[in-house]
Amino acid sequence: MKKSLLALAVLTAVTGAASAQSSVTIYGKVDLGLVLDSGSASGKSVRISSGVTGGSRIGFKGVEDLGGGMKAAFQLETGYCADSAAGAPNFCTGSNNFMGRQAHGDLTGAFGALSAGRQYSLGFNNLSTIDPFGTGFAGQVNNIVDPSGIRLNNSATYSTPNMSGFTASAEIAFGEQTGNWQANRETGAGLTYASGPAYAGFTFYDVGNATGSGAARKNYLLGGTYDFGVVKLHGLVQKSTGPASLDVLDIMAGATLPLAGGSLMASYIHHNDRTLANKDANQIGVGYIYPLSKRTSVYSAFGRIQNQNGAAFTVGNATETGTGDKAFNLGVVHNF
Repeated sequence: MKKSLLALAVLTAVTGAASAQSSVTIYGKVDLGLVLDSGSASGKSVRISSGVTGGSRIGFKGVEDLGGGMKAAFQLETGYCADSAAGAPNFCTGSNNFMGRQAHGDLTGAFGALSAGRQYSLGFNNLSTIDPFGTGFAGQVNNIVDPSGIRLNNSATYSTPNMSGFTASAEIAFGEQTGNWQANRETGAGLTYASGPAYAGFTFYDVGNATGSGAARKNYLLGGTYDFGVVKLHGLVQKSTGPASLDVLDIMAGATLPLAGGSLMASYIHHNDRTLANKDANQIGVGYIYPLSKRTSVYSAFGRIQNQNGAAFTVGNATETGTGDKAFNLGVVHNF
């Protein structure tokens, strides 16, 4: 009897400990900003937007310790329109589905990390890390620089363990076309280094055409940041190639400076179209974000693009493509 009671007590303790290793977190963002666009033939646009610095969202993260250093996890994240409560089809994110921002399951351990579902591409993660604006605000780098798919459906990603700051990754997103599994397939790879004040990353992104007979676009991105304390420097070069109509070299240089308790962000981008069309463009961006607390900040930003030879880039933000070649943002963002 005593042995049975002891066994039951041990089993209860082990079960309780296992349960304690599981957790689910609810998180989100509310971003509301005044946006003024100009420089369009249609005239000015003045509006309240949801998601200038990053899409307003609500999400769920869960993790379970499987033992032996292995963990299972998931992330489900959907956008919403804080300014109008609009629902499908866009949820103010540019995504057409509920939980369309992210929806993936993960397995991590000594072998590294494996993830499958809808998730950010390696190229976009690299771009967002390097951009002073974090691919948000009017000054975001992806107004001009191709973002390598942003989020990939039907994708699987593997990353090695961190080895002295280095991590290697590979990804594939299936087009899932019956009879031609290579059509619209997206593949990518990356090598990043992050240690102390330094970050450097190289990523490759390849999206196949609709027939699976060739590449519709290939991006090669190399860049990094270095934080000197008094200033953080940012820089990248991306080469994009494809059919005869696509041969582009993008260069970005930027800086982030601590200023009056907040952060001043600035960048310059040159888009060099090396085809006969020569549709070059240049963008300047400047912004400032000031934390009112650990969760709430006020921000302002301005971006301007100079299009040449018929180029038609517009100044957008994290959730909008914009309507003209100039834009101003002023808003508040709360993270929870």
